[in-house]
Amino acid sequence: MNPALDAAIASAAPPGTAVMLDAATWRSLAAGDARLAFLGLFISGGRVHALFTDGSAPLLLATELIANAYPSIATGFPQAAWFERLAFDQTGAIAESATDRRPAIAQGAAGTDAAWPRFIETVGEGFYQIGAGPVAGRIASPVHRRFSMGRFSMGRFSTDDTRILRLEHRLGYAHRGIAGLMRGKSPRVAARFAARIAGDATVAHAVAFARAAEAASGAVAPPRAVALRAIMIAIERMTADLAALAAAVAAAGDARFATLLGQAREQSAVALGEAFGHRLMMDIVVPGGLALDLRGDAVASLLAALDRASLVVRAFAWGRVRRDLGPAAGIAQARARSIRVLAASVRADLAMVPEGIIAAALPAGTGTALGAAESARGMVYHWIDLLDGQIRDCVAIDPSARLLPALEAGVVGLDPRAAAVLIACYGLSVGAIDG
Repeated sequence: MNPALDAAIASAAPPGTAVMLDAATWRSLAAGDARLAFLGLFISGGRVHALFTDGSAPLLLATELIANAYPSIATGFPQAAWFERLAFDQTGAIAESATDRRPAIAQGAAGTDAAWPRFIETVGEGFYQIGAGPVAGRIASPVHRRFSMGRFSMGRFSTDDTRILRLEHRLGYAHRGIAGLMRGKSPRVAARFAARIAGDATVAHAVAFARAAEAASGAVAPPRAVALRAIMIAIERMTADLAALAAAVAAAGDARFATLLGQAREQSAVALGEAFGHRLMMDIVVPGGLALDLRGDAVASLLAALDRASLVVRAFAWGRVRRDLGPAAGIAQARARSIRVLAASVRADLAMVPEGIIAAALPAGTGTALGAAESARGMVYHWIDLLDGQIRDCVAIDPSARLLPALEAGVVGLDPRAAAVLIACYGLSVGAIDG
C-alpha cells in the first residue's frame, strides 16, 4: 500500500482540481490500483494529469513534468497507452518506460513511412493481413483498420476457418486540433467547437463543456435549462443507439429491420428539428444555459417519435435477431433496453419542465473545473482552465478512446462478418478520439 496514493484517493478535492502527487507516488500507478478506473490523461501547465473514477466520483491526479517527461502508467492502466502517445504528439512530453511509442495522430510527420505506426506483422504459412480505410467507397469514418487473419486456436479449441487474430487501428486522419481552436476564446464562443467534437454526441460534449465553464466561472444555469439539457441528453442517447443498432443489423444482413431502425431515427431527427431548430440539437447548449427554448407546439411530434423508437427496438428480444447479431447481441440488447427506458423517462420529464428563463450571465471568472455528461458510449468529460474569462487550456475526453482497446480484443476469433457487426454495434467516434 502507498499511503500518499491512499490519501489522494480519499481526498475530497472538487472535480477539476488536481490532487498533486510526487514522482514516486505517481510512479506507483504503473502497478495499477483496483480501486481506480482510468478515464483519460493529458498535459497542461507543465504537469501530467490522469483522470480516474473510484466508482462514485471523478478523481484528477497530477505530477510535475521533469525535463518534459513523466513515468508511464500504461502498465497498470493499459488504456492510458493511447493517451500517452497522443500527449507526445501534441506536446512532446515523454512517457518514460512506455512500451508503445507509435504516433497517435502525427502520421507521416517526419515525411517518411518510418514515422507511421508499425503494425505487428503476422508470420507463418496461411497467415495474412487485410487493410481497410481510411478511404472507403461509401460514407465511413476516416480510420485505417489492419486485420491479421489466419487459423484461430485458443486452448483446446481450434478452427480451420479463417478468423481474425488481431485488429489494430491507425488513427489521426480526423484530427482537427479542436482544443487549440478553443484556447484564448471565451466559453460562449468556444462552445461551438465543443459541440463539433462528435456529431452523435454533440449535446453530451456541449453539456459537459458548459458544466465545466459554469463551475470555473461560478455561474449556475437556470432550472428550465437544466431540465431541458437532461431531456436533450436522453434523446441524443436514443438516436445514437438507434444509429448503432441500424448499422449493426445492416452488417448482419437484415436490410428490412435496418430500414425500420433508420426510419425511427429519422423521425426522431425531424421532430428534434421542429422542437429545437436543429436535427442534432447542435449549438443549443451554451455555458450559462441554452441558446434556444423548446417549442411547445413540437412536443407532440417528439412524443410520437419516442413511441415509435420504443416500439421498433422490441424486436431485439426475438431469438432470431439475437442469433443474427452473434457476439454483438448483448451490446445490441443493452442499447435496445436503454432506448425503451430513455423514451419513458423523456415522456415523464417533458411534463415536468419548469417555466422560466433559459440562460444566465457567465461571469469572467478564473479557475479550473471538470464537467461531465453521459453519451450513448459512456461518460464524456471536459476539463477547463479559465483566466479572466478566457480559456487558458481545455481538454475533452470521449469514451471512444477507452473503448477502442476493448473492441480490438473483442473481434479476436471472429470471422470478418461477425467482426463488422460488432464494430458497428460499438458505434465509436473516430473524430472524437482524434480531437
